[in-house]
Amino acid sequence: MIRTNLILLFAAVLFSAGAIAQSTHNLVTIGDKNYTVEEFDFIYNKNNNFSEEPKSKNEYIDLFVNYKLKVHEACAQGLDTLPSFTKEFNYYKDELAKPYLSDKKVTDQLIREAYDRLKTEVNASHILIKLPPSPSPEDTLKAYEKISSIVEKYKNGDDFNELAAQYSEDPSARKNQGKIGYFSGFMMVYPFESAAYNTAVGEISPITRTSFGYHVVKVHDKRKNRGELRTAHIMQMFPPDSPEKVIAEKRAKIDSVHQLVLRGDDFAALAKQFSEDRNSANNNGELPWFGTGRMIPEYSEPAFKLDSAGSISEVIQTPYGFHIIKLLEKRGVPPFDEKKEEISNRIAKDERAYQGKKAVVARLKKAYNYWQDDTLLEQIKTKAKDSQLSDDAFFSEFENSGVNVATMNGWDFTASAFIAKLKENRQFTQPRRASLIDKLSETILEDEILAFEKSRLEDKYPEYKYLLNEYHDGLLIFEISQKEIWNKAIEDSTGIESYYAAHQADYFYPEKMEGKIFLTNDKKELSAAKKLMASNNITADSLKQLFPDARVIEGTFHKGEYKALDKQLWKVKKSEGKIDPDYKYLWGAGQKIAKKPKKLEETRGQVIADYQTQIENEWLNKLKARYVPTVNKKALKYSKKVKKK
Repeated sequence: MIRTNLILLFAAVLFSAGAIAQSTHNLVTIGDKNYTVEEFDFIYNKNNNFSEEPKSKNEYIDLFVNYKLKVHEACAQGLDTLPSFTKEFNYYKDELAKPYLSDKKVTDQLIREAYDRLKTEVNASHILIKLPPSPSPEDTLKAYEKISSIVEKYKNGDDFNELAAQYSEDPSARKNQGKIGYFSGFMMVYPFESAAYNTAVGEISPITRTSFGYHVVKVHDKRKNRGELRTAHIMQMFPPDSPEKVIAEKRAKIDSVHQLVLRGDDFAALAKQFSEDRNSANNNGELPWFGTGRMIPEYSEPAFKLDSAGSISEVIQTPYGFHIIKLLEKRGVPPFDEKKEEISNRIAKDERAYQGKKAVVARLKKAYNYWQDDTLLEQIKTKAKDSQLSDDAFFSEFENSGVNVATMNGWDFTASAFIAKLKENRQFTQPRRASLIDKLSETILEDEILAFEKSRLEDKYPEYKYLLNEYHDGLLIFEISQKEIWNKAIEDSTGIESYYAAHQADYFYPEKMEGKIFLTNDKKELSAAKKLMASNNITADSLKQLFPDARVIEGTFHKGEYKALDKQLWKVKKSEGKIDPDYKYLWGAGQKIAKKPKKLEETRGQVIADYQTQIENEWLNKLKARYVPTVNKKALKYSKKVKKK
């Protein structure tokens, strides 16, 4: 998930820059491959700006050559053809393409709309007339006429909820008369949600189609979202059909526990002892956070009436038993900036994401002069709806046709290609062809338009191309490095020992001092402390008592840690050690300990890393001899400077 988010972030930033004109100038040649100064600039500016030790472009060329040599060798070994590489690279490619194939303006509007709806709760009822999963035109017409007749009855004065109880095909309508209660954003399918939020209180919505069928929604009330609660409860359970005697016994038991709670006894302890909801009892009676519509109203309504943390309810009854509720926490809808990413992720998985797709398709149709043969499409649809025509007969009508169903600049989509797409859908068989053809036709054409645009992204957006190349190359470099460097070093125990023996002087514990340092802003205090510390007999606590404004630190101090200590103890003139910004002066006293060699077991990780570097350098020298890379430094005059942000 983290990698995906980073990919999307990079892509979003790049996409906002839009397409720029490309001009290419070859900088590096390896074998038959040329790498441009434009790609070099992209990698240099992206990586060098974040480096603690930035390099000049001339210095960076060597790194770029080594980078591309590894990629070249990985391809020569066929690593770019492995199924594992192809799968992972295509995943990244799809993720990188998403911002280019969606409409940012529409997406932003959907995010804001969703957030605004989350701040409001709607109380509504509905009437549903169902449609089968793949309805025929006859099914659709019949359902629409039925719900239209119900709407007419309502307009003529019939009660909406009585109509729901009588006619709605929602299985719960007989019992609840179509009443849904309060809900907020993302709790209903998007068309239903929109119908409810776009309808005024006391009014009914237009007839609305969802994946379930046709609905009419009546809005009873709208209110500010009450937020979420975290509660604990103590429960005495009984089945819905329990005898009165059992219910009375449970009531007496919960009443006695309620008195203990009101007396001030520990709620968590009472929950563990008396609650029959054992899942929550083992967690001090605590339940997960919930908001409107996430808990049965018999429980949630009394809970929301509790005004402050620690408040205790009266004994309440639900279909499952008796409860004593304790309010633990309340929270409102978070601010937009905190909620935005979560909403965006939910939209991506929600049918409202189709709104962004439609906007992109409309834009591409206009940009590429889209044309479709409506007459031919209608012929295909008519044949598909012919119940006398077998599947083979239907497909054979058009599967060899080279006539275009649709065209755009640089793209033709033939009838045979269209039929091939229909055949890929396993549901598209004679019994269901008529009900599927209209929607499938629209979906296929939209998907093909987007696929065409996706195929052109590398030509239209250089930044996309270079970032895609970077992912491509990065995956290959990981694989080739693992094979040629990392695994070889780790598995070569003899080579590790030989490398350590040859470089033993490089592995040691640095010089250090065990003692204390004294920091002050007063020069006289420093002089006095020096004299006291010279004998090494005075303790750190004594120094602190004598000089309360100073700071005394006791411990182990390594060479290179403090600039002033390096100068005092080790006579280092140009130290990279730190300076404490709060104190002008520092003095140390204690036992100096010389540097000490490290055994192989004590520094094996660092030795392996250094051995890997040696293997890598030897391998790169072989690659340079094999492929003889050439650098055209004159191309750097076309390199563009990018200001640091």
